[in-house]
Amino acid sequence: MVRDVLGPGAVDVENTERADIGLMRCKVQMDGGGSADIRVLDTAHVGEDRLDSLYTGSPGEAALSVPVGHGWTGLFGARPKHVVDPFDTDEAEDVTVSLVLGCAEAGRIKGLSVTVETTLDKTLDDPANRPEFARIATSTAAKASKARRCGARLGQPVRSLGLPVNETEYRPLGTADGTCSGINAGQGVSVATETERGGAPYEVCRLADTDLGMRLVLVARFGPYAQEEFADNQEYDGEDVPYSGTPAHDRRRGDRTGWTTAKCSDGQALFTLEADETVSSSELAYERAALSAFAERSAKAHGCSAPVRY
Repeated sequence: MVRDVLGPGAVDVENTERADIGLMRCKVQMDGGGSADIRVLDTAHVGEDRLDSLYTGSPGEAALSVPVGHGWTGLFGARPKHVVDPFDTDEAEDVTVSLVLGCAEAGRIKGLSVTVETTLDKTLDDPANRPEFARIATSTAAKASKARRCGARLGQPVRSLGLPVNETEYRPLGTADGTCSGINAGQGVSVATETERGGAPYEVCRLADTDLGMRLVLVARFGPYAQEEFADNQEYDGEDVPYSGTPAHDRRRGDRTGWTTAKCSDGQALFTLEADETVSSSELAYERAALSAFAERSAKAHGCSAPVRY
């Protein structure tokens, strides 16, 4: 499968294993072809090594990753091409597909994360090319589930994928029908940047004003993504950050984050709202309503309980 996707040629393979954190890694480079960095992680160890944290999107980039869909719990994202030569149209695409597998209850391993970063000389602008970037990840997921006796319920072959959502792809909040659906406009907030939900383990909704100034960022984390956030916050002991023992927190003046949680089949889900500014009482009330609407719809879409009310 790897050679089918990356192309012919001599192959260079580097395998590493970190049994202490349940991580296996394989780097593949085809001479004159593509490359793939494959990571399989036992999610019981999530949060123990930040260098191999779960994929949420390209670091420092504004584009939102989108759901893999097709019955998979996962994300599809890309790092925008940085073209050195403006006349060179053959810059390789750097794309990541990350999948989360829930193992059968009787198994020793409760969950796996499979993340594959692939570089190919195929443009994402062509819809026919995008499924190629997911083939290694889905194949690896099936093999890892079998090898580790996970018994995960796998998705279907990925035959189509949407493009990552750029920050300029905003829309009136009232027309939002994805991760920002159900949130009312108000308090200067009127524009949304969102993705479909599609079973993604990590969801984002960005809200802005009419001048496209970012006002609020809402994030939903499920399964190991919530587990990792709680673990990181406990390790670094930051102020005003979500802890698993605090099911809900109302953002106040001077705070940065408000949050709530819900119970799901794969553990506690976390829903956060972040804002930089110190705001008025009416704006804080709007934020609470926005977080509540976001969390309720996200939790329901994932089959979780109703979020905790604060």
